[in-house]
Amino acid sequence: MKQNILKQYGEWDIKYNAASPLARKNYTMVKNRKHLKIVISMLFITYLVILVWVILFKLQLSLNDIDHIRSVNLIPFHYSTAVGEKFHLKEVRDNVLIFIPFGILLSMLASKMKLRNKFLIILGTTITFEIMQFVLSIGSTDITDVITNTLGGIIGTALYALLLKVIKDKHKIDTVISVVAGIDGCIVDI
Repeated sequence: MKQNILKQYGEWDIKYNAASPLARKNYTMVKNRKHLKIVISMLFITYLVILVWVILFKLQLSLNDIDHIRSVNLIPFHYSTAVGEKFHLKEVRDNVLIFIPFGILLSMLASKMKLRNKFLIILGTTITFEIMQFVLSIGSTDITDVITNTLGGIIGTALYALLLKVIKDKHKIDTVISVVAGIDGCIVDI
């Protein structure tokens, strides 16, 4: 008899009263949240791969196409005038924008983590990228990049926190962001 019941309802339902619709609803919600967490993790990994390609490999498909530069700038927002002011403003804007998803995705995965720890992860990731550029001789290491990338991550964290305050349903927010990110990823691939 017990075997037939287990086959019919599954072990979860037996433990939590198979006749209870609430037990089945809770099981479904837990299962959906786990699936969503997996999707968010996959989005974050995909984002990190793209971030490495953009920051370290400068969107190049071949290592031979990357300029081998090794320089360090420790003066914030200090640029040579040879390139032009518009280029530098665009670079600052792009550095902030490219790290906003980092803050959002990090907050989605670790919503209970303290802001200080999120800040340290964002800062550590940015510094790691800058050190890798120097060690691999594939770009200039710049304190401005550290500042602007970290600012972008903090903006992403703040945007996610603001969404949570306004909408107050983490599952809905995470689902919408995941769907939008997935659609955006498909459109970019085309």
